[in-house]
Amino acid sequence: MTKLTKKKKALIQYGFLLFLICLTTYVVSTTLDIKLIPHIIEIVNKKFLALGILLMIGYILFESLILEIIINAIQKTKIKLIGFKIGTMGLYYNLVTPFASGSQPIQVYSLTQYNVSLSKSIAIITNKTVLFQTIVTIYCGVFIMGNMSILKSEMPSVMLMMTIGMIMNIIMLITGMLIVCSPKKIKFLVNIIIDMLSKLKIFKNLKCKKSTINLYIDEYSYSIKIFIKNKKALITSILLTIIQLTVFFSITYCIYKAFNLNSQNYIDILTLQVFLYMAVSPVPTPGNVGANEIAFLTIFANVFPKELSGFAVFLYGAFIYYFVVIICGIFTVNTHYHMGKYKNNKRLKLVKAK
Repeated sequence: MTKLTKKKKALIQYGFLLFLICLTTYVVSTTLDIKLIPHIIEIVNKKFLALGILLMIGYILFESLILEIIINAIQKTKIKLIGFKIGTMGLYYNLVTPFASGSQPIQVYSLTQYNVSLSKSIAIITNKTVLFQTIVTIYCGVFIMGNMSILKSEMPSVMLMMTIGMIMNIIMLITGMLIVCSPKKIKFLVNIIIDMLSKLKIFKNLKCKKSTINLYIDEYSYSIKIFIKNKKALITSILLTIIQLTVFFSITYCIYKAFNLNSQNYIDILTLQVFLYMAVSPVPTPGNVGANEIAFLTIFANVFPKELSGFAVFLYGAFIYYFVVIICGIFTVNTHYHMGKYKNNKRLKLVKAK
């Protein structure tokens, strides 16, 4: 395999940074109707818009703090604000890749660039992902089960997507628990499935991946067990994740109050926002773009007056998608740039030491 020269590595690094900048600019410019902004500013209560911005900043900071706690619980590092760097990066890639599929690999890679071993990097991101999925499933499940009659009678069209979302989350949760509690049995079951599938032409190469899959199961189980032993970090992370979710789900209430509406209370709006989150979770589009807007109009049809619903959807997308993409995109570009410099400085120190 040809080794990349220093010039080629730099070219790839800065080319990737340019790609991120272009991607963020394209996403925002093609889907955000900027012409609406002046009119919205005229008709809304600015205090609640400011509160919405503060909540989204809080959401990003909670993500960073939770990651910082998990990183320090598994491998302490001297890198300043590492939780913020990896956290903003994760939020950015969550929103620009289908099924948020690009965030975990890039976070693991970035941690290794900051001298965190590969196994511990996987452990950190695995624990963060499992923690969030567990809390969000239980959190949403409580609200959904407590309001099942409303869903059946008033939102039958949303029920199907919400059911799919809950089933997907519950399956992931149960599978994760089984891997932790009984990795040998899971490996045995997975190997049987691989053997069966590899008989089909389309999956003939799957058998070669058996050892990799078994290794992943072992690492997954080991990662969770390490973190569970640190009770203080675990409990703190759980509590902060609950607060983070509540902050995120409160955005729609800020939008509601920004239009000087008063017929619904905070819990009603929060409940509907939980329904919205779970309904769009199975949608594979980056950041659930498109699905978010359609589901919002359906779920909040009786909350926002018809003449305000378009503006409400615009603000909702601006808060939960564009604000995060732009802010986290800026920090992601900055992190990638400094990550390259950090790696080069580390090499220089090693050369001088020799």
